[in-house]
Amino acid sequence: MTPNVTIGAATDVGKRKTVNEDAFAFFPPEKGRNHPKGLLMAVADGLGGRAGGAQASKIAVDTLMKWFYDDPAGDVVGSLQRAFAAAHKAVIKTGDQDLKLQGMATTLTATVLLGDRLYHAHVGDSRAYIADTRGLRSITKDHSYVASLVRAGAITEEQAKTHPQRNLVTQAVGASKTLRIDLPSRPHALEDGSMVLLCCDGLYKDLSDSEILGAIRSTPDPTEACQKLVALANDRGGTDNITAVLARVSGIGGFGSRLRRIFHAR
Repeated sequence: MTPNVTIGAATDVGKRKTVNEDAFAFFPPEKGRNHPKGLLMAVADGLGGRAGGAQASKIAVDTLMKWFYDDPAGDVVGSLQRAFAAAHKAVIKTGDQDLKLQGMATTLTATVLLGDRLYHAHVGDSRAYIADTRGLRSITKDHSYVASLVRAGAITEEQAKTHPQRNLVTQAVGASKTLRIDLPSRPHALEDGSMVLLCCDGLYKDLSDSEILGAIRSTPDPTEACQKLVALANDRGGTDNITAVLARVSGIGGFGSRLRRIFHAR
């Protein structure tokens, strides 16, 4: 049985930046029919301080989407791994061909909705969340210097928010020859009414988990929910580019249903 999925997104340059270096994409199967490989969503955040951050994020997302669906293998995990590797090579190749873009890099976080299961792959400090009856929980671990300090117990979560090196990412697509991808072999189980949120750090660094959860629970339309998240982050100062992609899943365990896209870009 195929769940109903609605999806929306919003992105904004924020109040402190002049260029939006974020990128996002998602694949809604045509005419409401499920793609056998599932629904792929992705966000990327070009690294600040590097040339070509906006180009890097767009190249990574576009390459990921193409390679995942062009890969003839039916294995979701394997296809994600190969698509991430292709995105990594594409970013490096473009940087090598243009001196102005050398050293460009980006985060890349992706999820695949397939029935009542969710797969994910991740590099950098953008995040993927699941929201359900248990609340909001991140299914990705930040690849950042301060996150490693928090995990080691050297600093607290509160101290990480103001740490002078809080923006230092330790893994990124295009940053080095070797790419380490977080790619769990087992998918996450979804329940009826689950929501999947992908976002860049410009959102979660300015909003608490409870604020994020409250916004998406109180706004049924996923596009409007993402726009509300962006507005809230801007109200808190809009210190970075802000991007959110939200999917709502219903009909799990119910009768047959369809997949439809609700997305109005603004």
